Amino acid sequence: MAQVIQHLLAIDTHPSSILLINLEEPLFASEYSIELLEQIYRTYREQVKPEGKCWLFLDEIQNIPGWESWVRARNETEKVKIFITGSSATMLSREIGTKLTGRHISFEIYPLSFKEFLSFQDIKIEMPLDYIQRQDLLRNLFLKYMQYGGFPEVILKQNDSDKGLLLKNYFEDILYRDIAARHQVRDTNNLQNIAVYLLTNTARLTSINKLKKNFTISQDKTENYVSAILESYLTFELKKFSFSLKSMLRAGFKPYAVDTGLRNRIAFSFSKDVGWLVENIIFLHLRQHYEEVYFHSNGGEIDFVVKEGVNITQQIQVWYEDIDKKTIPKRELAGFRPSENSSDTMRRILLTNDHEETIDLGAVQIECIPVIKYLLL
Repeated sequence: MAQVIQHLLAIDTHPSSILLINLEEPLFASEYSIELLEQIYRTYREQVKPEGKCWLFLDEIQNIPGWESWVRARNETEKVKIFITGSSATMLSREIGTKLTGRHISFEIYPLSFKEFLSFQDIKIEMPLDYIQRQDLLRNLFLKYMQYGGFPEVILKQNDSDKGLLLKNYFEDILYRDIAARHQVRDTNNLQNIAVYLLTNTARLTSINKLKKNFTISQDKTENYVSAILESYLTFELKKFSFSLKSMLRAGFKPYAVDTGLRNRIAFSFSKDVGWLVENIIFLHLRQHYEEVYFHSNGGEIDFVVKEGVNITQQIQVWYEDIDKKTIPKRELAGFRPSENSSDTMRRILLTNDHEETIDLGAVQIECIPVIKYLLL
């Protein structure tokens, strides 16, 4: 919001045309209602900007019950452009899309990508030579990014214990405020156990049936808890690619954390899980760039396939071993093969620690690209 406001001012929008309201202001707490919004807006219009277009910024809108109807009404009757943000899972309800159909554009804001993380360190990689010259530094920073993730406030903390405490607080806020309170979950112990299990087992295949057996709770409760966890963006699910919905559902899913730092703080595990964590980072990268991402198993597993339209346009396998290992195991290449639904220009990519080459298997060619270089493309 601050960046949008700065842009408006830079293009000579008069400051009086911009109103920012922080709906977490304690003075509003006793009167969260659409009447409060109307009172603020009318006071602004009467005393500051009685005529012309204005830009209204409503931060943490989820605190106002029924805000959707007020926003829709003002958008239709006033010369106003409205920006809203919300950090709570209540903002993710499908009902919002129904009530604001055709009247809104939504953006999902993720923790920082690796490229954005580097910008926080005042590092810009703009040319291939930059990557080569600063490779050792980039590798060091990538390990830190993998360990502590991309939440901006965490990155700005200087002390590792402060980073860990903040990540723990994030987890508890999401679990108890965004999930348990919203969905009125009383059995918070099992809810937490399932959340920790999904974060700990990132990138590993699981299913509702497996979770139900592990925690000895009912099918309905397991489904509801997993659905609420996914809706909160604490974790994501990656489904198996199939043209058959039944086959897709039977195959289970792979969970991925919204942030590797948060995952490491809750799972209390890091070094032995480096391969899984790199895979998690690649998943987040792909999710932000493509609408349809799956995993695939066709005689050999492929970590990620990207589907655009009716065609698969990318197959991506992650092989993150020690730098000194140059021999690629056959299992890492087994999933790369032609298929009927692949496009003519489909890329087959093996993401490595540091190995870079093109492998010609006759029917297919595989690009081996270092993970860091791929994330900076």
